Amino acid sequence: MIRLLAFLLAAHPEALRAKAAPLAPDTAPQVTITSPIGGWTTNRVVHIAGTVSDAAIGLATISINGADRPLPVRSGAFDMSLVMAPGQNVVEVVARNALGEGRAKVSFISKVPKLDLRVILSWDTDHTDLDLHVVEPNQEEAWYGHRETASGGSLDVDVTDGYGPEIYTQANAQPGTYTVFVSYFSDHGNAQSQVKIDVLLYEGTEREQHLTMSKMLNRTGDRLEVGTFEVKAARVVE
Repeated sequence: MIRLLAFLLAAHPEALRAKAAPLAPDTAPQVTITSPIGGWTTNRVVHIAGTVSDAAIGLATISINGADRPLPVRSGAFDMSLVMAPGQNVVEVVARNALGEGRAKVSFISKVPKLDLRVILSWDTDHTDLDLHVVEPNQEEAWYGHRETASGGSLDVDVTDGYGPEIYTQANAQPGTYTVFVSYFSDHGNAQSQVKIDVLLYEGTEREQHLTMSKMLNRTGDRLEVGTFEVKAARVVE
């Protein structure tokens, strides 16, 4: 028997290199959020992590207080850092395969100060590194190489492997014109990336405003002005 097996392997060496085909899922995916687990936090940046039972899924959707954005899944796990709003927050993760969808939801309270300004960069390609740059009215620029500005601006989240989000915040924004640039640090051989900028002004007040801007970046080295917006007056802190 041993000689027969050796003969067969010698005649068909590719059998040694063959890999079993991945098993197709037989159920809809199960989603588990492992962090946070609820309750409350005083951290402005919250770490969202968990698992998806179907390891073939590469992209899920995360909803933060009803706003959806792509969520990369790597080998059945997801991991994202986000700046949360003060008060009650609801995070839901949805993953889909051919047999259906799985969902998991968690709610928690953020005991953090309100923000005058939040700028969020997201994009539509995986394994790519795009960078958010925000030029403040005094011409000081916040970016990954200069994350804290004299006026209190902060690049809170920097993402280097696709989709984003990258997040800039200001607790007490300076009046004037803000200019948003995006640079394509590395495309890693991927296609062009469509970028989206979401601006949230005067969070949690009757003057709350949402602005959206977009642009297409084609290759490593691109740096484009995505748009500008005006802050008329800083919020009065009560």
